[in-house]
Amino acid sequence: MMGSSALLLAALALLCTCGLATGEDNNEIFMDFLQTLLVGSTEELYEGPLGKYNVNAGAKAALAKLKSCIDGLQPTHKEEMVKLLVQVLGSDDGA
Repeated sequence: MMGSSALLLAALALLCTCGLATGEDNNEIFMDFLQTLLVGSTEELYEGPLGKYNVNAGAKAALAKLKSCIDGLQPTHKEEMVKLLVQVLGSDDGA
C-alpha cells in the first residue's frame, strides 16, 4: 500500500504542475481528479480531469494499478477518504 501512496503523491504533484502551467485552479483539478479516482472509472479519468493531458502508457498503467487498489477498499473507507478530501479542500481559507 505504501507504493500506492507514493504513486498517488506523484500523480497529484503532476496535476499540480500541469495546473500551474495552464493557469487553472489547482483545487478544481485536484477535486475532479480525486473524486473521479475514488468513485469514477479509469475511462472517466482520461475523459475528464486528465482529458487535456497526454498520458503515456507507463502513467496509464500506474493509474490503473492505483485505481484497482482504491476500488478494493471497503465502501466505508472510501466514504471516509471522500469526507477527508472535502474537509481539506474546503479549508482553503487558511484555517
